[in-house]
Amino acid sequence: MVKRMKMKRVLLIALMAIMLLPTVSFAASNKKEVRTAFDGNITNNSLAVSPDEQLAIVSDSRESSIRIYDLDKDKLKKVIDGFVTPRNILFVDGGSTFVVSDSTLGTLRFYRTKNFALKDEVAVGPGAFGTAVSPDGKTLYVNNQAHSSVTVVDLEKRQPTAVITGFAQPRQGIKVSPDGKSIFVTNFQGDKISVIDAATNKIIREITGFSMIRGISISTDGGTLYAANSGRNSISAVNTVDGSIKNEIQVGREPYGASLSPDGELLFASNKADNTINVINVADQRIVKTMDGFNEPRQAIVFSKDGERSYVLNRDLSIARVDVETLSITDTIQEESKRYKLNMLKSDKFGKYLTDQEGMTLYYFTKDEPDVSNCKGQCLENWPPFYAENIVAPKGFDKKEFKTIVRDDGQKQTTYKGHPLYYFVKDKQVGDVNGQGVNDVWFILGKKAFEK
Repeated sequence: MVKRMKMKRVLLIALMAIMLLPTVSFAASNKKEVRTAFDGNITNNSLAVSPDEQLAIVSDSRESSIRIYDLDKDKLKKVIDGFVTPRNILFVDGGSTFVVSDSTLGTLRFYRTKNFALKDEVAVGPGAFGTAVSPDGKTLYVNNQAHSSVTVVDLEKRQPTAVITGFAQPRQGIKVSPDGKSIFVTNFQGDKISVIDAATNKIIREITGFSMIRGISISTDGGTLYAANSGRNSISAVNTVDGSIKNEIQVGREPYGASLSPDGELLFASNKADNTINVINVADQRIVKTMDGFNEPRQAIVFSKDGERSYVLNRDLSIARVDVETLSITDTIQEESKRYKLNMLKSDKFGKYLTDQEGMTLYYFTKDEPDVSNCKGQCLENWPPFYAENIVAPKGFDKKEFKTIVRDDGQKQTTYKGHPLYYFVKDKQVGDVNGQGVNDVWFILGKKAFEK
């Protein structure tokens, strides 16, 4: 693996836990070995964006690798293998290093951001899950769902300094207060939040009243905590001083994420079952918009430092980039092979027009309504619906205007500026435009289609 890789010794309690639980190999090896997941029944994903917004690193606990995307070029840059159940990713050391927790390996792996080389590996015991860094960047807190504990790691020395017990399956949810004095830890069992005093490393109180608690966020003044309740489809606004729930905001189905914008004005509530994000205005705690187009969004949401963009991880490990001003997806970053590239062809008679990835002509129907297809029955036999995901639009077409509708018959269909798109059965080869002008209601799409 990497020469001079340092393996740090863990505290006695963690070492005992490792010896008592199924053996896993922490040693470097050039051979690919199949490891049984320690807690594979628990699934989650993670997203970290570098401070300079050049890189995004993603993971899914069902995948044995992590992926690194170049955010400037919007493409996959590198895949790092060798994990079993990667749980959480964070940038530390001012962005020069990123750390990945793996609950089966029971370690924290530290990589150099510059060349993605493995720098250090710290054993914290199987079950290592969510992580959070103190505001001064010196301390890392690691949830351990198997031991119901939180391990405190000195980031300068790269070694554990304490193990705090008394939790009930702490998983991904853990946040440090802006002043660094308190750590808020979600407990999957018991639906509660444990509050740690950072000075003493002791649990000082608990906050209850949640339902299948997931992601949490804390306001910049530290006074309010927002928690996603996937059990009752809501976001709880909690007074961090007395632990009371001040308000309950109803959102979509199975909310997992509750992410605050840097200025604290907006909260993104990601709904895994709805494939949507509810945007909540923090001032009056009302939903101002519901964004769609995501794929099982969970807790993995990251805002840019200036708050102008947000990055949302999808189920397939693609990343939706969101314009926070317009509250819309501007593009999706993913592996090149998963993109669907529309094309433009030129006809001597009709000029340039839109085609699918294979060059077959696409049409629109003037009798359709916005986002509604009125082509049914016999019509569909002659004009089959066109559908594709992750579209790359040709020059002159706005990618954001390509969306998906679900027809009355249950089929998905792609639309452009609200107009459903179709093929024509009499087009047999690339370059055919036999459907152009049929009955004066069927037309090809040029760059200026639907312009007023």
